[in-house]
Amino acid sequence: MGRKEMFVGLFVILVVLGIVFGVKKAKEAKIKPLSIPTPVETQPLESKFSFIIPDDVEKINLQVAFGFEGQGVATRKFAGGVFSHIIMADLPEPALGNYQTWLIKDDANKVSTGALRMAKGGYLLEFTSNTDYFDYKKVEVKLGEKIVLTGSF
Repeated sequence: MGRKEMFVGLFVILVVLGIVFGVKKAKEAKIKPLSIPTPVETQPLESKFSFIIPDDVEKINLQVAFGFEGQGVATRKFAGGVFSHIIMADLPEPALGNYQTWLIKDDANKVSTGALRMAKGGYLLEFTSNTDYFDYKKVEVKLGEKIVLTGSF
């Protein structure tokens, strides 16, 4: 076998290995969903509470769960070593108990941020902490064990 045939054989083997590893790597690659920020309409709740949400915070609309009525907005910000989180909600007064709020990272990591308090015809939560909860992206407002409002940053 000559040198030319050896180089051609080696080249073919390398091409085949490159294709095999390239296909394997392409199958393993995870595509991250594109996150496009959308503007959040907060004026009705801001007017109701006489509270202006600053432009430098991240905001989301909270979706009402099936069987409940209401609307809400949540904000968050981490600056100067302080995490701040605000929820404004237009909800009916519960017959029993109060609305509890949660920040959720995953099934094992949940943080209670307190109870919504009555404020100017709606409900308000103002939560601050020296702990950075910015990777806790899900917000839940619950009445007992039932989710009333939910959303994700």
